[in-house]
Amino acid sequence: MKSSRTLVGAMVGLACVCAAALFLARAVGGGATRPELTVKAVAHQWWWEFDYPTLGIKTSNVLYLPSATNVRLELASADVIHSFWILGMKDAVSILPGKTRPLDLILKSPGELYGNCDSGCGCNTVCMRFRVLASNPGNFDQWAARERLFPSEFKPPHPGAAPACALSTGHDGHAGYESPASHLQRVLDGDASAGSRPAS
Repeated sequence: MKSSRTLVGAMVGLACVCAAALFLARAVGGGATRPELTVKAVAHQWWWEFDYPTLGIKTSNVLYLPSATNVRLELASADVIHSFWILGMKDAVSILPGKTRPLDLILKSPGELYGNCDSGCGCNTVCMRFRVLASNPGNFDQWAARERLFPSEFKPPHPGAAPACALSTGHDGHAGYESPASHLQRVLDGDASAGSRPAS
């Protein structure tokens, strides 16, 4: 039993390392490199608006990005306090109404990640799940050209629509689509509840 807990713990650690290897983000500070793409990420009750001003494109609840590209997100709130978190980030970034919070990120390779707001947002739980879809820069440019001609990705919910709240949270308090790491941690927690919890 002890060896199986050790194995599951090692798998959890490996899954976290894999997620972190795909994603790199940091708050903008001194010496930040110039972004190749800027996206305005606006949090609403209870959905996300992603505006690409230089491309003339907007999307809702899906953030499309080119991989291996320095991207600056300009995080803002349209109403209440929100937060921005993507799988691979250690901590969520708080977003206060009336202020813009810049965040530089690089998705090192094509892939799909999940994120959410965990500030409550007025529905008393973790809400506002969204997807991050990264493709190589050539494919991203083709997508952007199509979206400019035939916009289809901006679909704000109807006013008063029920929030897309998560039914459960992961081990780290972040909800959304469950990662392998959070699934394995739940299994580990279930094992631990029958006996003593293993040291982390």
